Amino acid sequence: MPALAQTPTVSDIRQAIVRYLIDNVGTPTISISEVNRAVRSTFSLCQLTDWELGDLIARSAIDAGFAIEFDIADL
Repeated sequence: MPALAQTPTVSDIRQAIVRYLIDNVGTPTISISEVNRAVRSTFSLCQLTDWELGDLIARSAIDAGFAIEFDIADL
């Protein structure tokens, strides 16, 4: 019997964002839309809006010292 998919917590999503940032540490800027797509492909049941997820991505990236491309409208 297949396991039931669970809705990710904000902590799960934040960890995925941090993993993405760590994997791209050599890149001085990050694209909010690229990270958004990566998170949504990992967590298809993510219930955050694009705006909420973009805000979480931006806050995490700024805390980690990344420059940000605010391209959220491209989603």
